[in-house]
Amino acid sequence: MVRVAKQKYVRSTLNTGQLYLLDLVYKYRFASRQLLAESLGVKPENGLYEKLEILVKHGYLAKRFDKQLKLLGVPAAYFLTPKGLRALQNVAGHDHITDSVIKLSYKDKTVSQSFIQHTLDVYRYTNALRRAYPDLKIFTKRDMSQYEYFPEQSPDAFLSLPTNDPMQPKRFFFDLVPDATPRYVLDRRIAHYSEFFDEGGWGVANSELPVILLVAEKGTAEKRMHRYVRLQLNRSDMEDLQVFTTTTAAISHMFDEKAIWTDIQDTDDLLSLELLS
Repeated sequence: MVRVAKQKYVRSTLNTGQLYLLDLVYKYRFASRQLLAESLGVKPENGLYEKLEILVKHGYLAKRFDKQLKLLGVPAAYFLTPKGLRALQNVAGHDHITDSVIKLSYKDKTVSQSFIQHTLDVYRYTNALRRAYPDLKIFTKRDMSQYEYFPEQSPDAFLSLPTNDPMQPKRFFFDLVPDATPRYVLDRRIAHYSEFFDEGGWGVANSELPVILLVAEKGTAEKRMHRYVRLQLNRSDMEDLQVFTTTTAAISHMFDEKAIWTDIQDTDDLLSLELLS
């Protein structure tokens, strides 16, 4: 009798590594084994699958997995269950995981595959940027929800790159723009940022306005973005807002060549992230 009770207790107790893994999945909302391995600095085949599956077995994680999509190379997407969120909620420093957050998490079982794929893509390309800039800090939508000085419609990610002045890092709003994005959606996003900055929404941060980074899937889509964003900035009288673009391929193949960003007002030169201002 005593042995059974002890075994049950051990199985229901999460160790530090498991809690860290849950925290990492929470940060991005959906995560694949490959992306988690990159964040952890380990090889995907070195026991990570087993660790994730143990958390699935005991109800802390669930996963979205479609056999037909697997044939197309789409990975399983892990996400936290309400039980997993409550486990984190009970850990010190996780007051931001409220009952409301847990209630909203029930939607994760039914959100569209396109939403999941977009989330994984944001994770993938911000990971690629951090490989090139190891000191780069990445804040996801869930991270940003803890602060009051981000717009209501937050970017896909907020990036902070340290400079020689520790009090003035370079800050960026990062948005991944799929090719199928209607023009009015992009117009509305730029208008929302313009209105937010124009009305002093960033004033609480007491820093320069973030640079807007827009990432297209293809070069042709990037060129269209240049035209659309310039027109929108002219209409909103926010021509001083700094907007730079690149493509997913450029980020994926960045390696030693970090100059991949194009100023929408001057498309002749390519710049590296640390030179954007």
